[in-house]
Amino acid sequence: MTNLSDFSDDEIAQILDAPGAVLKGATLADGEPGGIRFLLESTAGAKVFREAQVHESDFVRSVAVALRARIGEQWAAEEAARKNPAASVGVAAAAAATEEAAKVGVRPDPEGATAEAVELTRAAVDLLRGRADEKDVIAYTEWLLRIAEQVARAAATKEGGFFSRRVKVSASEQDYLDRLAAAVGR
Repeated sequence: MTNLSDFSDDEIAQILDAPGAVLKGATLADGEPGGIRFLLESTAGAKVFREAQVHESDFVRSVAVALRARIGEQWAAEEAARKNPAASVGVAAAAAATEEAAKVGVRPDPEGATAEAVELTRAAVDLLRGRADEKDVIAYTEWLLRIAEQVARAAATKEGGFFSRRVKVSASEQDYLDRLAAAVGR
């Protein structure tokens, strides 16, 4: 069995970053932002993450639990900074705040997000192929593909304009799913 403790901190970060990037890529793949669409897709992604916390693969389960812990730490740090803004003063905090402020009002880049997700996924799976049990690699890969598929299928999309029919997965979402599958050798 593969354990996260078998990897360095940078490698763990890489393994943990891929699922979030896949979720973000799937959410942005069709390039149609919208509150209800975002809510449906985020809910579908959250469901797949919750399922992973009780996954049959110990490795996928440990990744999901580590992600939950990472998110909890980020929320706690943000809450502490809100309660005591002076505690976050410093060069690094100021740089992070400036970078975050620059993002406000900027529309997401669907092509950039999907390309980043494909590359992060490829790198994480390649890392695991070199050092993890084959069963764990397959389970992790299938989990990433499931995240993307469930998010892509969460909200119907109109293809071709106003009078067109709704499809579960748009052409751009299917392209993203295909590129992701190719990146992991499927």
